[in-house]
Amino acid sequence: MRTLSKTLFLLACAGGVASANGFYLNEHDAKVTGRGGTATATDTDPSSIVYNVGGLAVGEGTAISLGASLIAAQATYNAPDNTSTDTNSSPAVLPNFAVSHRINDMFAAGVSFHLPFGLAVSWPDSSPQADVVTKQALRTYFITPAVGVNLDKQVPGLSIGAGLDLVPSTVQLEQNVYFGSAQGSAVLGGDAFGIGGRVGLMYRPAALKNKLSVGVSWRSQVDLDFEGTGDFDMAPPYRGQLPPDGDISTTLHVPQSVSAGVAYRPMDQLELELNATWIDWSAFDTIDITLPDGSHNVQPQDYTDTVTLRLGGEYKLPEQKLSLRAGYAYDPTPVPDTTLSARLPDINRHVVSAGGTYKVTKNVDAHLAALWVLPGSNEASNDDMYMPLYKGTYDVTAFVASLGLLGRFE
Repeated sequence: MRTLSKTLFLLACAGGVASANGFYLNEHDAKVTGRGGTATATDTDPSSIVYNVGGLAVGEGTAISLGASLIAAQATYNAPDNTSTDTNSSPAVLPNFAVSHRINDMFAAGVSFHLPFGLAVSWPDSSPQADVVTKQALRTYFITPAVGVNLDKQVPGLSIGAGLDLVPSTVQLEQNVYFGSAQGSAVLGGDAFGIGGRVGLMYRPAALKNKLSVGVSWRSQVDLDFEGTGDFDMAPPYRGQLPPDGDISTTLHVPQSVSAGVAYRPMDQLELELNATWIDWSAFDTIDITLPDGSHNVQPQDYTDTVTLRLGGEYKLPEQKLSLRAGYAYDPTPVPDTTLSARLPDINRHVVSAGGTYKVTKNVDAHLAALWVLPGSNEASNDDMYMPLYKGTYDVTAFVASLGLLGRFE
């Protein structure tokens, strides 16, 4: 007998198959996407609020950044009986917006909007894991007002910044319920609001101001207390074995992260950057679910901390309005093989990207980028009969196309 008790409201732990590890997304500026996600040591555009708020006070005037990424991801579950099931998820659009304003020589302010955690995944009703998930969606809307301080007069080349993350969020899960040959369904949904913060530093040594820059940024953990409802449908006589319709709640800890980067310009036209980002996924240890009858269901997740390495480059064509970019990232999964499932079929990702910028006018740049998660596989553990319940392997790949516009005005 397959029941709902093992999978209630576990959407909170899964965002789908995207281009970054776990349920973390990094594609919030086409310029950054094109260079493999490297930005910690160099970003002084409005998107610096996202990647390193320490660069906010370096840019001049007023700047507006607007863009979106189209994410097309594909996962396949290969069962031990040699059958395969593909996701039927539609491509997802990831919007981003940011504005910054240099108030005076020392201070700047700005605000950004982006969705760094989430996405969606959908499996057909015929999936062998339809009692785990058929459809799910997690959205975390980060609205970040920020301030930057340019300390160049006090410490040549130094700038710092800080921001407040306001995070309204939603989750939704649909799955089948089985009692023998009888089939029912569960539809679960909820919302939450959390608060976090971020700080950053960027330093361009005066003696090497046009050659070297370094940056460090930190983003805090955000606790999201989801409250929602569950709607359970099952024909008699089995309906009584399911929880009653009613209120459901759980907490998701969006993990903190630290990013460090160094950039070097061996010539005026060429910039190379290396970033390392640590994410505190171990904070995502268990999920404690409160069911409509007041009982609790605690599920282990056992995520492990990760360090993502990114390498990117940018070349500005002499006497031209065009800049070209390329990048590579190694992005390990935090999901252990003991909790790997259709909720989040994740892999250790090798990512390649390319992009460019065309200067449309003196004040407006157009960015375009493409990113490919190379096809890879991950196998569920066979060490324990029940961890995870469904054995097999998962094949994953993803493609991202990003477009953005940047305007700078005096």
